[in-house]
Amino acid sequence: MMKTLEYSARRMLDELVYVSLDFESRYVGKEVVGVLTYRLGKSMMSLSLSAATAVFGNFGLQELSMLSTGASLLWLKAAWNLSDLVPTRKEASDQYHQQHQ
Repeated sequence: MMKTLEYSARRMLDELVYVSLDFESRYVGKEVVGVLTYRLGKSMMSLSLSAATAVFGNFGLQELSMLSTGASLLWLKAAWNLSDLVPTRKEASDQYHQQHQ
């Protein structure tokens, strides 16, 4: 579980930091961003799991299953809500033609 959470948080932090940089900074700072977000992501996940253990006690298989199911449902809900913001092919085509007339 730690590796899964660590990887997802690290990738998210990588992208958040990396997107805000200009091209040259991305090229030069790629390794710095990678190391920084790796360490920060690992620390965040460790603190999160420690806090969850302190609040809820030790996690058994049933608790981990419920936690995973809840996280999956939240993820599905977020993805569903975001999908409403994506235009259909026809809407995108209409917008493109309006902008390029």
